[in-house]
Amino acid sequence: MNDLPPSARLVGIGFYIAICIVAGTMGGRALDGWLETGKLFTVAGLSVGLALGLWGGYRQLMEVLALINAKGAEGKRRE
Repeated sequence: MNDLPPSARLVGIGFYIAICIVAGTMGGRALDGWLETGKLFTVAGLSVGLALGLWGGYRQLMEVLALINAKGAEGKRRE
């Protein structure tokens, strides 16, 4: 997976964040329907999905930036 260009990795980060938010919201909505609790778990699932998405997205972004910096430093060494 290290052979993917940074642009493809950035698109993947966006999908990761979106999937976390949607999965958390849908999971919370399912629990609300099952337990008949109004919108309590929907909001909780949205919050958890958003937090996980942002945390995971940040970690992935730092990996992409480190890769870009490593490739930039390697190119400067060759010159």
